[in-house]
Amino acid sequence: MKNFYIKDILPNQNIKLKCWIADKRQLKNNLFLDLYDGSGEIEALASINETENFVQLCKINRESCMEITGLSKKYKDKIEILIKNYEIIANSTLNIFPFPNAKSFNILSPKSSGRLLFHPTFYIRNRLISKILYIKAVFKREMQNYFWNNGFIEFEAPTLTRQTLYEDSGVVWINNKKHIGLSRCATFHLEPALLSFERLFTITNSHSDEKVKTNRHLIEYMHLKAEMTFVTLEELVEFAKNMYYQIAFNTYEKCKKIMNEIVGEEIVKNKLEKLNPKNHKVITYDQAVEILKENNIDFEYGKSLTTKQEKILTKKFNENFVWVKYIPYTVEGFMFKRYEKNKFLTMTADLIAPQGFGEILGCAEKITDYDDVISSMEDKNKMKDFERYKDFAELHKLGLPPHGGIGMGIERALKYLLNLDHVKYIKPFPVVKINQINH
Repeated sequence: MKNFYIKDILPNQNIKLKCWIADKRQLKNNLFLDLYDGSGEIEALASINETENFVQLCKINRESCMEITGLSKKYKDKIEILIKNYEIIANSTLNIFPFPNAKSFNILSPKSSGRLLFHPTFYIRNRLISKILYIKAVFKREMQNYFWNNGFIEFEAPTLTRQTLYEDSGVVWINNKKHIGLSRCATFHLEPALLSFERLFTITNSHSDEKVKTNRHLIEYMHLKAEMTFVTLEELVEFAKNMYYQIAFNTYEKCKKIMNEIVGEEIVKNKLEKLNPKNHKVITYDQAVEILKENNIDFEYGKSLTTKQEKILTKKFNENFVWVKYIPYTVEGFMFKRYEKNKFLTMTADLIAPQGFGEILGCAEKITDYDDVISSMEDKNKMKDFERYKDFAELHKLGLPPHGGIGMGIERALKYLLNLDHVKYIKPFPVVKINQINH
């Protein structure tokens, strides 16, 4: 079992390290190696006079696995390894170009990102992707901690379901008869569990077969859903503001070095400041429509906001986060409560991130009355498949109290925080419309 990692190396140690070669450069009788393992990276130097079998080492391919023996030395502000000897554990013989960790290869560039989509089995080892996925793991852990510390329990929601929140056309069905599909939203299973726990959350993979190709859509994505009893939309919004900010702040505190490396310290601190609840702006859907009209945008009332329109709203408020309350029922799920002052609108709110990062999370009060949920199902053409929703509908006869929920796309939340131009970098083995599944 390996028990010594790059992160454990101190200056002036005799070390024996199992690792991989990310990249290499030869200068006359010296070979410079960029090495990595699961904990980090380090530079190493081999020389013809100091390293055994130097000539053979120069021939070893990038991404080969090896065990090196040598001495660690501090050089300027970092530690390097002077290699004395080595042993090849697993030679890299696959003819792959570019090598996943070559310094000349930037996987985040539009020209190179296709490698991650079409060959994720190889390119998931890219150190930049590895760091992003590590940050995501910390973000998820901090999310779990936040909810547990606020009196929630983590609930297990199923992946297979017959129930669909929106249109059937957006479901990833696993058979042609559309009897069973992959879950797009856990709300059908969280709401029944409210009667046992009152506060619960789940982090699941959700699936959407929407006919869209944007930088914030994946067919499979990680979804936070939280539900709580006896809560208003205003309280949900306040909770969600603090939730996202605190989780992001805690993640930065634990990943400061690599987040500064990926994003830049000044940029990430600015993003956290924008995320601070004191800087959020709250407007209604009607106010959003008026702002668009002021900007000469021909907008059809009752439609969802596009990315371009969201940019106009955040620009209006000095590129701060903007909450849009009371979304029309025409674009929302059937179980969302209607706004008493205007039944065309719902008791919902979406959080729009600045600078084109767009919608990240949403909050909603839910219907509690049986007759109201049946009426909404009729409006949404769900009654033709009533058997699929019968138990969920009749739950509204079983003492279902006032309640509401929060939904957040975790890749979207991190896309903003890490200043990335696509969510595909934040999902292992990402699936978008243009690539096949899990090459």
